[in-house]
Amino acid sequence: MSLGQKCVWGQLIIFSGLVIGWLVLFISRETIFYWQNESMMMIFYILSGSAFVLLVMMNLLATFGRNRKEITSDERDKSIFRKASLWATGISYTVVASLLLAVAITYMNLKKETIPVYFPLFIVLVGGVILLLTQAIVAIILYSQKVRHGES
Repeated sequence: MSLGQKCVWGQLIIFSGLVIGWLVLFISRETIFYWQNESMMMIFYILSGSAFVLLVMMNLLATFGRNRKEITSDERDKSIFRKASLWATGISYTVVASLLLAVAITYMNLKKETIPVYFPLFIVLVGGVILLLTQAIVAIILYSQKVRHGES
């Protein structure tokens, strides 16, 4: 297994754990409005911050903790990460735009002109997590495919 594959699996584990943590938090408190309860808000931010810190630490270890003579990536790795990033960007932008549109329509139907500042923050955070999860899933799928010669 290459270093890129190990990092992708690590990314998948970290952010799957974050989503599971969010779901447990939201289900146990029976709301996604985490900002309405101080302890829920702190747990939400601790879970989210921990996941992103783990991602940074994993990438630092992968970058600086490897053997310098070891080849870390080749043409196939670069192609896989490029394709995975394109898929992830498209999907996460679609989710973020859909969520923002849903919030706007909901608040317009309620005849409210202001929304809590936490909604856009939550949507951007969800978009980032979806970006990283989608990138990891697509990369794992692409790594599992057989290499065909002449493929660009």
